[in-house]
Amino acid sequence: MFVRLINNKQEELIRKAIKKAGTYRKLAKLIKIPRASISGYVNGRLITEKRLDLLLNFLKIKNKEGIISEKFPDNWRQIKGGENCVSSKKRKGIFEGEMKRWQNYQAKKLKRWHNFMKKNKPREYYLIQHSRFKKIAGYKYDTKNGEKVRNIFEKEIADILYKLKIKYEYESLVNIKDRYFFPDFLIDKKVIIECTMWKGEEKAYKLRDKIRFLNKKYKVFVVIPKNLYRYYEILNNHLIKGLDEFVLVAQTFKSNSLERSNR
Repeated sequence: MFVRLINNKQEELIRKAIKKAGTYRKLAKLIKIPRASISGYVNGRLITEKRLDLLLNFLKIKNKEGIISEKFPDNWRQIKGGENCVSSKKRKGIFEGEMKRWQNYQAKKLKRWHNFMKKNKPREYYLIQHSRFKKIAGYKYDTKNGEKVRNIFEKEIADILYKLKIKYEYESLVNIKDRYFFPDFLIDKKVIIECTMWKGEEKAYKLRDKIRFLNKKYKVFVVIPKNLYRYYEILNNHLIKGLDEFVLVAQTFKSNSLERSNR
């Protein structure tokens, strides 16, 4: 941290310390500040707060805050230099051009990263992307199982599964060949449950396309509130209408799981 002192207080303090020590050299040795720096401080260079403390301790002055007019971060020189550089480029009319070139370079660099990760490390890539999404998507509902979910409907589904003692994974990564998905709930590595409260057929068509892939490996159900059936009727073979109906279906998951474990 750098500081600026009131009026000409910095020069006054330095000269007072030199007089007390006898010479620049002796002062530098006593307070462990290079002689060249002391000379710079006399001529107005900003002093660090740490070195100001050394100087004040030598002079036995305690009221430090009373003589400080401004404080600056350690990188104030870089900030100031950057500001001056930007101002100079703006005056020359080259700032916007350079900014566009830099943005284009960064965009191409990011695109190369996406392409590389998708091709060479797809699982890691989609986990990173999903983690980023979760940070900005506002997962704010806590389930009885201890995870955070997106909305109240997902919470109700999760709490029903928890109450029925059905183990599940929330938004676990699954893949079918080169396609990767994060279904809402995965049960026993065999059953996928998607749930939505979205009012509109667009969501139904997206789910239909998604189910076409997931059906190759999983049994897929889509849970909706009863009053939204007209939007999702194209998914009729996969639909569960309302929480009451979901409880009945979920109980079959439990009994099927028990049957497999008893074989």
